[in-house]
Amino acid sequence: MSIVYRPEINGLRAIAVCSVLFSHAKFEAFAGGFVGVDIFFVISGYLITRIVLRDYEARTFSLFDFYVKRMRRLLPALFVVLFFCFLFSYAFLPMDRLREFARTTITVVLFFSNFHFMNQGGYFDLSDAFRPLLHTWSLGIEEQFYIVFPVFLVVLMSLSRKAFVVGLALVFLGSLLLSEYLSAVEERVNYFLPFTRAWELAAGCLLATLNTVFLERIAGVWREIAATIGIVVIALSVALLTPEFAYPSFWTLIPVAGTILVLAVADERTLVGKLLSTRPLVFIGLVSYSLYLWHQPIFVYFGFVYGAENISRTGYGVLILLCVLLASLTYIFVETPVRQRRIVKSNVQLVAVCFMVCVAFVASSRLTVIHGKRELPFRPDVLTDLDNRLQRNLGLTENCGRIADSTEYCKTSSTPTIAVWGDSHARHAARSILAANPEAEIIQFSGSGCPALLDLASARRGSEWARNCLAFNRSVMNWLEKNDTVTHVVLASAFLDFKGSQKVMTGEGSMTLSDSRMIAAGLIGVVDWIRRQGMEPFLYSFTPMNGTNVGYCYYRIAQFGWQNTHCDMKYEDFLASASDQIGIFEVASADVRSLYLPDLLCSETGCEMMPEDILLYYDGHHLSHEGADYIGRKTNLYKLIKD
Repeated sequence: MSIVYRPEINGLRAIAVCSVLFSHAKFEAFAGGFVGVDIFFVISGYLITRIVLRDYEARTFSLFDFYVKRMRRLLPALFVVLFFCFLFSYAFLPMDRLREFARTTITVVLFFSNFHFMNQGGYFDLSDAFRPLLHTWSLGIEEQFYIVFPVFLVVLMSLSRKAFVVGLALVFLGSLLLSEYLSAVEERVNYFLPFTRAWELAAGCLLATLNTVFLERIAGVWREIAATIGIVVIALSVALLTPEFAYPSFWTLIPVAGTILVLAVADERTLVGKLLSTRPLVFIGLVSYSLYLWHQPIFVYFGFVYGAENISRTGYGVLILLCVLLASLTYIFVETPVRQRRIVKSNVQLVAVCFMVCVAFVASSRLTVIHGKRELPFRPDVLTDLDNRLQRNLGLTENCGRIADSTEYCKTSSTPTIAVWGDSHARHAARSILAANPEAEIIQFSGSGCPALLDLASARRGSEWARNCLAFNRSVMNWLEKNDTVTHVVLASAFLDFKGSQKVMTGEGSMTLSDSRMIAAGLIGVVDWIRRQGMEPFLYSFTPMNGTNVGYCYYRIAQFGWQNTHCDMKYEDFLASASDQIGIFEVASADVRSLYLPDLLCSETGCEMMPEDILLYYDGHHLSHEGADYIGRKTNLYKLIKD
């Protein structure tokens, strides 16, 4: 029995992919456009279940044939996009971004990029970073679903159809409850886990198991009402479900329910079905997979060349049209010929080709990661020079963020007199001190994302991260209590995880929402504690920032002919971006000696990012090696701390 083609499903795909594209293009009306992925999940569950059930009940189902069809559908377009991404990345990107791209490529072709991104941060944090393959996390979940679901269906259907439906219902309920629980305790893990997304796919699967005769009997007026409610619910989700909502969670039931209604009743007899079946929407739906694949790297790479902050609404509109063009070409010349067996006709041949291409991607990516530590062939000299100048500034060593104890640690002397304590900004504070006095006796405590606060830690990256941060700061305090040589403690933090109202963990392990006054109080608490130990505190401020990556800007200047002033910040942009940090520092430094870096680097007209041709930052806010050296020497930081 054949499955009747439903053009309105392609129209629904178009709604989903356009929601994602316009959301990533920063159109405010599409603030919740990330729900487009949830729509895709429901559609996938629905269609795959119908296909597999049809073949199973006709006794024609084959696991090998199913997997080969998925390979024909997904891999050719993916390989084409990855190939062009690799070329651009190798030719233009900074070495650290190229190596990260190569690591990600390995996880993409091996179908677990969602786990890779889960270990790097929350989705909405990563979406503002340079991640040309970030969108493949959802592809990873779909591929994992395709691997597991047919086996799940065959095993339970061998018992009975009822067992299969009950199994789906249990997956739906268990996965939904798990996503709601993790949304409150581990948002980062929750977003990327297949186990917390399975219920969305299961919702589509359950719909596919319903008797179509039952759905056909729904009266015309009720069908029209249900379809209208479904599309309106989807539209409201796209407009109103912002990243501030815990996601996925019970909130995700809204777009999922809307999608189920549209799939169930919107056909050629309804106005919604007719609208979704219009030629433009059907066309976008047909190319939606390639369009989804192309949009993220196009947005990211053009953002690298021109600066994402410099791309206007019109600019993003042009980029979306470019994505549609590339997707159309990929659909016509790659997807369709492979799927229709006009090229790579044999299934065995297809498996062999895909295997060899995967091996090629993994091998080339692995070699890039390994040799990228030194120098890669065929890279332009200007890139190699910048790669060397803009290496990460780790201060003394990269291991200074572990739990402090009484053993040998990150220090320049067995009897340090200055302790540098804070988040990753403590690294370049340590470097600045040594630039002012190479003989300085210092010890470095730098927990990435972990400012020196009394009984407070950000939970933005998860509760486990917060507990580790609290433990790290307690270990630093224990070390300082036992030490009798340190006379000065430099506190250096950027407080980036405390912008606005953010979830924090207290010393007792409870969660609460922070504000700048609470964070300032936590910093003052550390200052007072240091004084009670008989040591002198010194505050080393955050750097000027405006949300852009200054390090990438240097690459634009070198490669694309921009002027040196291209990277400079407008002072009002800095004030708007760092208002919370400014407030925290002003309160905490009221009666503490300090160095306020914006005073050094900025004037009322702006902040110069290449003073004396020095590359100050290696990213958006961390000082480079030469930047830290410049600060240390210009302020004579060692003397400033000691005197």
